[in-house]
Amino acid sequence: MQEDLFINALAENPAAISLRAEKLILGSAKGKAVVTCRELALEQYARLGFCEIRAEENPLPGSFRYWGGEDHDQLFTSYSQVVWSVIWNECRLKVIHITWENSCGGDHRDWVIAESVEVADSFILDVNRTTHAPGKAILVFSGGRWNRSESLYAATQSATFDNLVLSDNLKSTIREDFAGFLQSEDKYKRLGIAWRRGALLIGPPGNGKTHCVRALVKDLAVSSLYVQSLSHHYFTAEQMWQQVFDRARGLRPCVLILEDLDSLVTEENRSFFLNQLDGFEQNHGLIVLATTNHPDRIDAAIIDRPSRFDRKYHFNLPSFKERLEYLRSWQERLASETGWSSEDLERISKACEGFSFAYLKELVISSVMKWMHANPSSFGDTMVSQAAILGGQMKTEASTQPPRDESPIEYS
Repeated sequence: MQEDLFINALAENPAAISLRAEKLILGSAKGKAVVTCRELALEQYARLGFCEIRAEENPLPGSFRYWGGEDHDQLFTSYSQVVWSVIWNECRLKVIHITWENSCGGDHRDWVIAESVEVADSFILDVNRTTHAPGKAILVFSGGRWNRSESLYAATQSATFDNLVLSDNLKSTIREDFAGFLQSEDKYKRLGIAWRRGALLIGPPGNGKTHCVRALVKDLAVSSLYVQSLSHHYFTAEQMWQQVFDRARGLRPCVLILEDLDSLVTEENRSFFLNQLDGFEQNHGLIVLATTNHPDRIDAAIIDRPSRFDRKYHFNLPSFKERLEYLRSWQERLASETGWSSEDLERISKACEGFSFAYLKELVISSVMKWMHANPSSFGDTMVSQAAILGGQMKTEASTQPPRDESPIEYS
């Protein structure tokens, strides 16, 4: 059979790139073993301290520099094509990484060159096993792929139920519902009950749903996955859902976070999503935490059937008592600087009827800014006047939608 049969048959098809690359690599391997793989998180593996890597200068790597943003204010290097020199378990290996464009946006391969196939396979297996779990990061799904987010993990670790104001006994109910779940697998099995949990957090934006999810993730202390977007230029939402649930099932027990569920589940992918959610054995040990600002947009088969989301928590607009409690925490913090009197709390709380926690936070911040520039005699009067301004803004925005401020509600 012709040696270059597949290369010639595919001709200019991008699929031939990996074949041509492998032929060149095999020709220069000088008797060593060459093993091909597709998803090798080598740089992550090295950052975790399991191997040492160095980018070789010959051949010249295809690299580029990029800024890490305000949170990581420095330049980083990424590689499209590179030959890595690797030291792992006293073994010296090479890993050749090549990416290229195709009709689906892009593809890539990694070739591991080692003294034997056994060494190469052991290395690949260890890299995949080690980097599969997110560790001190949260896996974020966007653009059809998973990325590790250390910053989102840090945000969950700083979240706490202590500074979250919720109605009545909602906070204790949520914590009690999840407190012993992960330790109760054997009990669920003995009773013949599926060891899984689905919770849906419902309510207008700005009332602590995201903060609550982060605090729960911290308390549960298992691998966490967050679905940011299912949109992709080439693949369907069903294919994206398949990737999401496949990865989650491979990390059980874990938490799968679906924020703004109403925007993720559409008429086109609804049936497929329900089938994935209904898996009995497949979803053993899977905790799904979903949020929505618009329960009216979610199909009744999702929101009303207990087996899918067996817990529903309503995050309503804060009552007078809750507004008072939240504003008191700010008053205790700011009183010495602004002269904000505790006697003003009740009239300010009454002036904030219909405010979400996000709007209450905005009220405090805008009042402080007004006070710093104008320095009026009464900080309480400033807050009442600012409450009237924000209330007018709320009426204007009511015809569209409330402000999407789901940042953690913190006051300490």
